[in-house]
Amino acid sequence: MSGKSAKGPRTPDAERRRAYRRLLLGNPGAVRRPLLFLALAIIVASIVSPSFFTVRNAVAVLTSSSFLIVVAAGEAFVVLVGMIDLGVESVFAACGMFAAWLYVIQRQSTGVTVLLTLLLGIAIGLVAGLLVTRARIPSFIVTLGTYWGFRGLALLFNGGNYISPNAVSPIRPFGFSGIAGNLGAIPILIVVMVGVVAVGQVVMTFTPFGTWVKATGSSEEAARAVGIRTFVIKMAVFSCSGVAAALGGLMITAWQDSIYPLTGQGYSLEAIAGVILGGIPFSGGRGSIVGAAIGALVIGVINDVIVLVGLPALYEYIFVAVILVLAGLQTRGGSFVK
Repeated sequence: MSGKSAKGPRTPDAERRRAYRRLLLGNPGAVRRPLLFLALAIIVASIVSPSFFTVRNAVAVLTSSSFLIVVAAGEAFVVLVGMIDLGVESVFAACGMFAAWLYVIQRQSTGVTVLLTLLLGIAIGLVAGLLVTRARIPSFIVTLGTYWGFRGLALLFNGGNYISPNAVSPIRPFGFSGIAGNLGAIPILIVVMVGVVAVGQVVMTFTPFGTWVKATGSSEEAARAVGIRTFVIKMAVFSCSGVAAALGGLMITAWQDSIYPLTGQGYSLEAIAGVILGGIPFSGGRGSIVGAAIGALVIGVINDVIVLVGLPALYEYIFVAVILVLAGLQTRGGSFVK
């Protein structure tokens, strides 16, 4: 049997090409890769729609993308261990409905509403993590169940109708609507989004937990061999995804000043697409929260361009499909951008 690899010998030209790719794109999982995708998306958007490249539109894109970016940041933790969470959009909508139901219908205080909503997100993640680790059900199946179950739960609140401050008399404005306001000239939603991404990246880069997450994604057997309790790590990352989706639900409820049971449709696949586009492979083990956030922002840019050029919203699904293919190419082994 030949000692050469199945891909053939590495000639000087091939090595040179790999070196050029690494110089341009960085190592697999590096932030440089999603940044390149973002730059290309912005260039194309500016050509297609001259009104795109304005400060006002940039703020609008960041604000409208903040919900997806927060959800993608939570999803990134799950994908980093080599698993998937398909239920984030339903948790997103159900937690938003739960918060509105608590505050408007049940007339709870702002603090209680926010706390219980975030705790609900954490609890959902913990249950999903337990089913994956202890019942040994694949994450795809567990979170597909989460997707359908919490979509139904969102519909149960208020009989499938939306909830807004006008749902009761006298009107009861959301006590947490301040997060949809401004901090000077900057929307608070953007501040929250940046804070979530920054905290997530700090955790992944500078804490033992981040090292354990990547170790579990790289090789679960090796991680267990060195004493990492991988089942705890998996439960923790699902909790991160759950609380991020719950926070996103609170954010969009405040922004819309109402919440619908079907809010966030498509967010699960868009969040996953953003994560993969951000350089985190499905096998896990490498990548960053910042990269996932940039990947989600690319999707936000594309959605904004669809609106600016007047295309039907259905085109969003086509573009997301293209993004998923590109994301798969840029995280695969071998050629293209690796």
